[in-house]
Amino acid sequence: MRIVLIAITAALLTAGCATPDRIANPSFPVTRRQAESDLRRMKAAPVKAERPIVFLAGIGDPSVSSGALRRAIMPGLDASIAEVDFFDEVTFPGARQKLLREVAAQLHADINNLPEVDVVAFSMGGLVARETALADDSGRRLPIRRLFTISTPHQGARLAGIPIGTPIGDDMIPTSEFLEQLRTARRTYELYCYTRLDDVTVGEEFAAPEGVALWWLPTPSGEWAHAAAFDDARIQADIARRLRGEAPFSTLPAAPLPD
Repeated sequence: MRIVLIAITAALLTAGCATPDRIANPSFPVTRRQAESDLRRMKAAPVKAERPIVFLAGIGDPSVSSGALRRAIMPGLDASIAEVDFFDEVTFPGARQKLLREVAAQLHADINNLPEVDVVAFSMGGLVARETALADDSGRRLPIRRLFTISTPHQGARLAGIPIGTPIGDDMIPTSEFLEQLRTARRTYELYCYTRLDDVTVGEEFAAPEGVALWWLPTPSGEWAHAAAFDDARIQADIARRLRGEAPFSTLPAAPLPD
């Protein structure tokens, strides 16, 4: 319940706030109309994905974000899927175990020998994926080939400093031991990070690990920068293109965040 309350509070803090006009990102040159058209193109001609795809929701979210991502991306792909939320989880270890159990159950796989997957994660779900990609004492892990994160607090979250009395909130403070462990762990997967500007919940400056490319987009005026990022067709289309093996809209080198 406390996680739900902080999620609602975070949403309310961004509600009704018009975002300032921002220039387009030269390394992510796509409009919403272009992205929506491209998603329709992909839906009309699905391709077989290389591996199963796992969709992960954010904090206090009963699969709203993961469901929106699945519905936008999967019509253009032929693949086995799993979708996991962490609505009732208050610790990252608990979220990790749920992710392992659900992927095994939904993909009809052995939890001790899970197949390699691609993961699309919103917000906190990206941290769960990163932690679950590491082997535990029993050797269990989620073998991730590619991880796509949207507004994930890779380096912490601005609102994590608000005390909510749960371990999962404390672990998203920028100086937490949990984030330090993720920072120093060796990554064995490709990581693609997306964000929108003026994110007062996480902070766009925290949305990628140090040294990892970050593809940002201006937030349309009147939208919640963080809470609606998973429903941004520009991000959805770019991820779908990458999953289909097509050239993405986003290009390297990634443009730095604007001042």
